[in-house]
Order: sequence, then structure tokens, then C-alpha cells
Amino acid sequence: MTRRVLVIVVLALVIFIQAARVVVGYEDPTSLGALGELNKTGDIKMLKHIKEIKAVVLNLPDSKLGELKEKLKGVRYIEEDKVAWAIGFADYADVQWNIKMVNAPLVWDTYFVTIGDAAFGYGVTVAVLDTGIDYTHPELYGKVVYCIYTVGVRLYKGTNLKNCADRNGHGTHVAGIIAASLDNVGVAGVAPKVRLIAVKVLNDAGSGYYSDIAEGIVEAVKAGARILSMSLGGPTDSSVLRDASYWAYQQGVVQVAAAGNSGDGDSAIDNVAYPARYSWVIAVAAVDQNYAVPTWSSDGPEVDVAAPGVDILSTYPGGRYAYMSGTSMATPHVTGVVALIQAVRTAYGLRPLTPDEVYQVLTSTAKDIGPPGFDVYSGYGLVDAYAAVTAALKIG
Repeated sequence: MTRRVLVIVVLALVIFIQAARVVVGYEDPTSLGALGELNKTGDIKMLKHIKEIKAVVLNLPDSKLGELKEKLKGVRYIEEDKVAWAIGFADYADVQWNIKMVNAPLVWDTYFVTIGDAAFGYGVTVAVLDTGIDYTHPELYGKVVYCIYTVGVRLYKGTNLKNCADRNGHGTHVAGIIAASLDNVGVAGVAPKVRLIAVKVLNDAGSGYYSDIAEGIVEAVKAGARILSMSLGGPTDSSVLRDASYWAYQQGVVQVAAAGNSGDGDSAIDNVAYPARYSWVIAVAAVDQNYAVPTWSSDGPEVDVAAPGVDILSTYPGGRYAYMSGTSMATPHVTGVVALIQAVRTAYGLRPLTPDEVYQVLTSTAKDIGPPGFDVYSGYGLVDAYAAVTAALKIG
């Protein structure tokens, strides 16, 4: 049902792009007689007739609006059929400061009226490479559609989600920042309607081999994920990790990764982790509620953007919620913004952006929060979902 409604909305946008929807309040039904003369070309559509209050709703070309007002006599009013919607989503109790800080609710409020659930990321699949996800959490229930397990020598891929259960908490926390339900309960994610693939590449202690991560990257892409969220990293480069990440980039997959928590406040020392350090991966630093980058957030020329990463409340195994800090928490904010970009573009009949185009949109629309221009601590600045989506729609 949701898909059918969205298709109708999108088609309406295409067909009536130069049209106006107006309400005509008439004195007497005979007042509408002139409509027949005006509609010789058949491009005036009567959408509704509310007889009890003597009103009709018309859809007509903009070019005929003036003629309608001139020739239609005996009417009480002719007005634009304005749009109303629920109270702003930013007012929901579960929308925390960090989600507002990246301007996600402004995307929801602006685009929901025209494209429905796509304004919340519907139709996009995100892979979360982490410790697994508590798929039974009320905020995430039904959102995790596939499991990939690469820890050790065993590979599992399928719909038995128990194989990707999170016994650490890190992965569930990350997943909630991306996709927790917008329902006035608990917390809400940046893109609460996305589908998730749980890719368990880290063990229950929160660590994993580079080869396990590399296999997870490859299998996630093969499973259909077009966005990879990687709140993980290591201090050294690796051929297997580099090859897997670059292969994903060649497939047109957007990769978002944590810059790391090894910052020392020294701009001369580059401590950005891998895979965030790769040029084709979007590297994310952390900021607090006051737009300040904590000293522990890794810095270096590879940092692209920043997002909230200090004292972030999100989902936790067992139906619970917890506060956590780190560039691991900043990363899923950016992942969610990328999901909104791709979902909104798709809903408007546009192709998904390439990784390079996503990078350009995110960095060119970020809010500068440090020294003017790029800096090694916050990159190009705080990611801005609304500005990024708006800019993305201008790309052909």
C-alpha cells in the first residue's frame, strides 16, 4: 500500500508539474457552468465536489488560473488548496538533540508531504558492519532484513537473524542512530524507515580481523547494500581491507567510517584510522552538543565531515537505551544522511548519487564549525541533512 501511494504521488508531480490545485466555493451550482467552456482542451480536472459546503477542487494548468478567475461568475472564493500535515516531526518526544543538530527533521517535514515515507529513508538498504544488531529491540524490530556473519572461519549469510545477535551493544547503538523508529517513544534515528543488513564482522568483545571486515564489505555489497556504515577501524593499513573497500567503491557503494578515537589535539599528527583513511571513504569526526570537537576524536587531512558523537542516547540490547560516545556514534549520523539523500532522489525519479557525488554534496553543504574552511579536526564541518538533500536534488 505504501509503495502504491508513493507511485501515485510521484506521477502526480510529473503530470501536473505546471498545474495548480484550487478550491472554488460557489453560490449556486449553475455558477460552474462556465467550466465547460474553459475546459475545451480537457486539461481541467475536477478532483472533488463537496456539495454540502458548495465547493469543488480543481486541478488546472497555471496558464488557465487567470482565465478561471475572470470567467467563473457567482463564486464566493477561489483559493489555493493548501497543504497541512502533522505537527512537525522535530517536536516528537523521541527526537533527541543530536538528530535535530544534523537537520534530519527538516528533511522529514519538508519532503514527507510530497514523497511520503521516502523522506525517512524508505527504499534504501544500509549495511551496518559491527558487533551485530539486536533485531528484537522495539525500535529496530522488522528493520533488519538480512544477516551476514564473517567472524572467524565461518561465513553465514541469510535471514536467520540470530546469527547476527549483538552481545556487545555497540552495533545496536549504531543501528539505532541510523534507523530507530519515529514513534514518540525512546529515540528516533536519522533515517527511521531504512532497511538494515546486520553484518557481524566484530566479535562479542568488539574486535575483529581485517579479513573478516573485508569479507563483510564484499558480502554486504553482494547482498544489495548501497551504503556501508563502519563504526570501526585500525591504526595500520591492510591490503585485504584496502582491496575490499576499493572494490566496493568501484561498485558505486557509499562507505562511511569512523575517523577513530585516537586524537591528541596535535594537528601535525595524522591519527585517522583505516578504512576511514582511504580517500574514497567518508571519514567522520565527532562533535559535542556545543559544536566542539573532543580531543579524543582522531584528526588528520582525511577527515571529511563531523557529526554528533558525545553522550549520544540510542538503542541497546534487551530493549534498553544507553549513552555512548565516540566517532562510532558520529558515523551513523552521516550514514543516515546519505540514506536520506538517496531515498529522496529515488522518490523523485532520479538516479542514486555516486560515492564521489555524495562526498561532494556532504562536504559542500556542511556547516563550518572550526577555523574558516577545511580543518583537520572537523573536516568541512558539521553534516547538514537538509542542505545536503536539497543540493543533491539539483544534480542530474
